[in-house]
Amino acid sequence: MTESPGYPQEDDAMRKMLGLGLVGLIGVLGVGAVGSAQDHHEGPHKGILVEWGDEEYHPEIVVDQKAGAVTVYVYGNHDDLHKKKLKAIDSKSLTLLLKNTTPPTAVKLEPAPEKTDPKGSSTRFVGKSDVFTKAVKWEGTISGKVGTKPYSGDFKQK
Repeated sequence: MTESPGYPQEDDAMRKMLGLGLVGLIGVLGVGAVGSAQDHHEGPHKGILVEWGDEEYHPEIVVDQKAGAVTVYVYGNHDDLHKKKLKAIDSKSLTLLLKNTTPPTAVKLEPAPEKTDPKGSSTRFVGKSDVFTKAVKWEGTISGKVGTKPYSGDFKQK
């Protein structure tokens, strides 16, 4: 190892060790951030999970191939999801855009409130389309407004 002008050899080695440690730490943190965003792929109804906002809501997309229908269940934050606690939202409809159909298919999902949902809110949204009768790994975007705030999240079934 050569000495840099004005720095003893030990300082150079220490700088390199610290630099390698910092690169390693950034690598670990980076992998952790990517992995945590993909921790849950399947919801309580064995459907496709999507994240809206900063862990604010978690829509779960459940396709019924025999009926050619889809049901979306809405959960709140991460804790609500793990407790399987549905969260009623104030939304007139949701839109499911399926990107892996030709042409891409938009399906409007209407509220189908549970008996326990507050009036004007729903934890469940439903829609029908012939595209759901096909055995496909679904890919697309689910979007909607909660009150006046728009939300959107992409998904890709594994």
